[in-house]
Amino acid sequence: MFWVGLILGLVLGANISLFLYAVILTGKRSDEALERRNIK
Repeated sequence: MFWVGLILGLVLGANISLFLYAVILTGKRSDEALERRNIK
């Protein structure tokens, strides 16, 4: 049972980390796009 919990935790943790990374990248790109529109 310990190994099932360990593997499940690692998988869920990796998925959450990748999701947060994608959200941060999306926000950064949208900020850059807004800055380009304001400069022009």
